[in-house]
Amino acid sequence: MALDPSLRDPAWATGRVPNHGPWMDVTTIAPAPLATHVFLLYDNRNLYVAFQVEQQGVPITATQTTNDIGFGTDDFVGIGIDTSGAGSEDYYFETTPRGTRYEQANANIRFRPHWQTAAMRTATGWNAVMIIPLDDLHVPRSGSQVWRFQFVRSVAAKGEHYAWAFNGLMQDAGAGQWPVFRDARFWAGGELQIAIGTTTRPRPRADVYALESVGRDYNLFEQPNQTFLPENVRHVGLDVSVPLTSTINFVGTLNPDFSNVEIDQETIAPQEFRRQLVEYRPFFAQGAVFINAASGMRTTTGTYSTAPDYIFYSPSIGTFDRGAKVEGSFGNQSFGLLSFRGFDETTGDTFDDEAYGYEHALQDNSFIYWTDGVFAHHSIAGNDSTVEGGAETRNLRTGLITFADYAFETGSWVPQGNSGMFQAFADVHKPNYEVNFGYLDILPNYNPIDGYTANSDIRGPQSIVDFTGGSSPGIKSWTVFMEGDRFEDESGAVHQADMGGFAMVTFQNGFSIDGAGPAIGELRSYGIPAGPGCSGAIVGASYFTGYPCYRNGLSHAFDLTTIPIGYGDASPNPIDVSYSWGSFGGNETHLFNVAITRVVGSRFTLGASYAGTYERPFAAAVLTSQWLRRVSLGVNITSESTFTVSLRSINGYGGFSPFVGTDLALAYQQRFPSGDQLYVNYGTPAAASTLDRLIVKFVFHAGGDTGT
Repeated sequence: MALDPSLRDPAWATGRVPNHGPWMDVTTIAPAPLATHVFLLYDNRNLYVAFQVEQQGVPITATQTTNDIGFGTDDFVGIGIDTSGAGSEDYYFETTPRGTRYEQANANIRFRPHWQTAAMRTATGWNAVMIIPLDDLHVPRSGSQVWRFQFVRSVAAKGEHYAWAFNGLMQDAGAGQWPVFRDARFWAGGELQIAIGTTTRPRPRADVYALESVGRDYNLFEQPNQTFLPENVRHVGLDVSVPLTSTINFVGTLNPDFSNVEIDQETIAPQEFRRQLVEYRPFFAQGAVFINAASGMRTTTGTYSTAPDYIFYSPSIGTFDRGAKVEGSFGNQSFGLLSFRGFDETTGDTFDDEAYGYEHALQDNSFIYWTDGVFAHHSIAGNDSTVEGGAETRNLRTGLITFADYAFETGSWVPQGNSGMFQAFADVHKPNYEVNFGYLDILPNYNPIDGYTANSDIRGPQSIVDFTGGSSPGIKSWTVFMEGDRFEDESGAVHQADMGGFAMVTFQNGFSIDGAGPAIGELRSYGIPAGPGCSGAIVGASYFTGYPCYRNGLSHAFDLTTIPIGYGDASPNPIDVSYSWGSFGGNETHLFNVAITRVVGSRFTLGASYAGTYERPFAAAVLTSQWLRRVSLGVNITSESTFTVSLRSINGYGGFSPFVGTDLALAYQQRFPSGDQLYVNYGTPAAASTLDRLIVKFVFHAGGDTGT
């Protein structure tokens, strides 16, 4: 098939996809008001997909010109593909009215294959075609097989999302966050005949990077705790991926790069718990969901007021020297097994760690069970082994979900020798409401050394209730969410308690309320004694646990009421304003934030934000404050190259952020047709102030496409 969006080829008529019921508007939970027609063909090399989009009376939004930049701000159509039929090998491919393309894979955040798309305007809307090579997908075998498909569409001017295969339990999300892979259990099956001997196995691939860092701060790099410390510059390294079967890969790395400066995760808002970061290093990114096998824990997890707990959380692992991994899927199973070794220059700690994950899931996710584990060996920090197992059941007819998970930790890293975590819940999930009751028990000092644990020494009930509704006069969609938990520690005191209620409303006129309401929390700290046992003077305090002494217990209120208002959040030009106030950690606290994004022409994106934090301790009438000002400019140079410049300034003082100063950061990225990539970065937007550091990195790519 030719890459012709006019769809003149008569063969398209034979591939017309029948409606799987009416196309539905996931945002308003109503039939889609604009028609979409889909065509699907395939041969032994490619999938061919075409869309006819009707959009009369609604402006077509098409501002982005660089592939994989600005996803969700424009109109788009897309196809979801599950080659496993069981939800372990899921993909999305999307394109805009300009033919700008995007893609995602649930098993690799770095999925960037070479595929083709083209689009054109028509008298009644626009058309798009896609050509997707089969060897960029994990095709389980040749012959007859059932894949699952979904077709999606986003209309930016209306801020609405449409789906071909719809279920009332499907999730909507904001621009850039939808569609979600969790909804793959609702996709529809289709039988394909893949010819025997067809080359569908992804090709082996290798990436060799060459890197140079110059300037006064040439050797300052970000650590897992977000500080910048000196480390030896790595000038060359290697990442490889070799398919062992069509769905199982060997992944290896030698001298991996740790200089990535792509994500600015800085904030001056005070934090009650440790912040979770995003992993982007190739070795850890590929098959990450197979290592963290506890599916339920990824979506309904931990306390409802904190981030999920993980026994393996790769962003906590700093610079490492080498690693090997086998990951993939077969039938209803997915698995991962990895080993990595390194030396922490900042502490002198040598580590040699292993992790594994295994999950069995039915196609509709009605029954899942899993186990995963981490075995860590650190020369200074100590040894730590954690093994986890659990199961989840889901009745798609009644909406009843049951879940149970248990993890056991042992080793010299745990002060008392061993610890553990148990969680269970029952959940009724209906299209317009959800009710969840659960119990959580995290023993004192449970804290896997390679994992993420927000809090320990807590046990007690937790619950959430939420109600959702679709369109009504003046309102596009709404959600009311309520939560609560109450956890005691082993002393019998309340260690953590939370209660909150939030309203999210999207109006027909483009305004939205993005979670207005109070969050009322209590967190107890204990003094850390200097002497053996529980004797001696108190030398510090910890919210994590007071075990076994529980001295000087003091409860702090973490209460904030927030009013966030947005306009055009599903468009290329959103405006968001929020104000929060309350008692936060012994301080009277006020938080202000304004953020604006503007697309200028077809190549420039301008962003600006202004934020402030006021705090006044109740114990002393001393006002402290910090203010953040940020301006960024993104330039789409070509379909495969971008330039960004950001200027940020933080001034003031207090306990909110150590990142006070002015920071200028510049970044240029170019991807070549061969798959090679060039990065030129000056400074980094995550630093406290401007780093006098220029990094030039070139990645030589050979073999299969990135992330396949």
